[in-house]
Amino acid sequence: MGLKKELSEMRKTMEKLTVELHETNIAISESLKITSDAIKEMSDTFSKTLGDTLKVMQDMRVQVDIRDSVLKSLGIEGLIPDIFKKKK
Repeated sequence: MGLKKELSEMRKTMEKLTVELHETNIAISESLKITSDAIKEMSDTFSKTLGDTLKVMQDMRVQVDIRDSVLKSLGIEGLIPDIFKKKK
């Protein structure tokens, strides 16, 4: 095989390799984008859920504080057995 033919074959092989590398880069880029979007969505969902949970816990705490204040102001705080009281 002549040198010119070998160089031509090498050029064709390098062109094929370049195309494959470009396609691989595109696939990796798309995969990373999908992963990034999924992580962002999970983070947003987690943040919203955490915020909602903290709000519910805060509301429950306010309810317990109001109930305890009402019982104390009525002077019946000590009359209700502990088993009927909500746990803090």
